[in-house]
Amino acid sequence: MPNYVGFLRGTGEAQSDLSPEELQHTLERYMAWSEKLAAEGNPPTGGGLSTSKSRVLRRDANGLSVTAGPFVEATEILGGYITIEAADLDEAEQLFSTHPHLDFGSIEVRKVGERGCEA
Repeated sequence: MPNYVGFLRGTGEAQSDLSPEELQHTLERYMAWSEKLAAEGNPPTGGGLSTSKSRVLRRDANGLSVTAGPFVEATEILGGYITIEAADLDEAEQLFSTHPHLDFGSIEVRKVGERGCEA
């Protein structure tokens, strides 16, 4: 069965107004979603991404350029990713549609290429 990745995006402020108790409840909801899929035989993998330091590498005719990130001025920040198995994009969408992250941001769902980059 193909793998699909969900890129979790949100604003840097999406959860900043939550109390410690609300943050704990949110974490528990994220974990419950993962545990439910695992119990159904589809354990998700993935994780959150560091917000401290990253680098973007680009090569052009002048050589390699390196830019420091992440880019906090962006309207949405990639905060994490989750990989699941699904029969097709419709099933992957249905599975991700129940993820509690949608209360705070968006999830971009894409098929993982089975032979590298594929259409």
